[in-house]
Amino acid sequence: MEKIKQLWMVRRGEFWQEASRYLKLLANSGFMFSLYILILGGGVYYQRWIKGLSSEFPTEWILTVVFGILVFRTPIRTFLKSADLVFLLPVEKQLAGYFRHALIYNGLLQCISIVFVWAIAMPLYRHTISYDITGYLIILVLLFAAKAWNIYVVWQEQYVLENMPYDLIRGLLTIVFIGIVLFKKPWWAVVVVILAVVLVTLSVIHPLSKHLLKWEKLLSGEERQLERFYRFANLIADVPKMRNRMKPRRWLTGLTELYGYGQAAVFKKFYLITFIRSGEYLGIWFRLLLIGVLLMILLPKGVTSAIVAWVFTYLTASQLTALYNEYFAGSSTILSLSENDLKSSFLQIYSTILSVQMIVFGLFALFISRSLEIAGLTLLGGLALTYAFTYSYVKRKVNKTGTV
Repeated sequence: MEKIKQLWMVRRGEFWQEASRYLKLLANSGFMFSLYILILGGGVYYQRWIKGLSSEFPTEWILTVVFGILVFRTPIRTFLKSADLVFLLPVEKQLAGYFRHALIYNGLLQCISIVFVWAIAMPLYRHTISYDITGYLIILVLLFAAKAWNIYVVWQEQYVLENMPYDLIRGLLTIVFIGIVLFKKPWWAVVVVILAVVLVTLSVIHPLSKHLLKWEKLLSGEERQLERFYRFANLIADVPKMRNRMKPRRWLTGLTELYGYGQAAVFKKFYLITFIRSGEYLGIWFRLLLIGVLLMILLPKGVTSAIVAWVFTYLTASQLTALYNEYFAGSSTILSLSENDLKSSFLQIYSTILSVQMIVFGLFALFISRSLEIAGLTLLGGLALTYAFTYSYVKRKVNKTGTV
């Protein structure tokens, strides 16, 4: 019994001991330096952008959507392991304290993200809605309350197999509540929503705990959360525990036919297929491209667009270097190919992927700025950055250490 009480502290400590190693590597990486520069530069332009807004700007709608998603999205970490299905299932009734600690832990972490977004949105709120900071603080408290209720509902959902009906109810009440608060509707409207929440909780949500806890569902959710962390950590270090999921994506894998057949094309096809079918690498490329384009649209036009494109090309380049390590041990020997073929194929595919991203940035720079000079600067500067990074830093590291 005493070991069960200490189990939560042990499991949480084991996870953060492992996580701290990856976080230290991230803190010392060039990725974080680039992110700091981007945040500082974005903060300056964010303040300038806010000053140009009128009181008619739809701040309430934007914050309702942003905070609604932030409050509704409620993943639960329990630090359970596969073996627990055998060893802890018989003592499920004694694990109430363990799961209570887990819910408090998740609530605190997710409230931190709410505070972070709340602080970013504060200048926008005070400029377009109300300068009164007291009202905004009250909104923060109400967001915490909404998050606590969402965590409770999500935990109750662990007693049933189907989440959809309860997620729809939870999402609707969450969005309505946050919208009423931000739009400053009459107090009776808030009371009506709170009464609806209480009624739904007592009549629909709370009775779910009469069922048995679905351990397979808990373990599946825990594995998804852990995989997301490993995917994030793999951006800066090799994570042996990470399982890379592949998807067919037949509409893209046809691009490998461009390299034809023969020994010289083996590794080119391998790296291109790995990039296309991997949710990790293609996801990184697409997300950074999308964020970069959005910033190019929001920030002042001109040289700023080129700088944003270069920064995000560098961020993509620094994170896609792990693609080199995907080849299987002894592959070049088994296939009777030279190690040089492996390295040159990787560098060619790697630079091509970055060049395609840079071309997209260049086209968007042309569309946004309506200037051939800015588009040319964006494209040529980005291609030069891609070539220099690939055939100086990456090539030298591959030749020196055999890994990236």
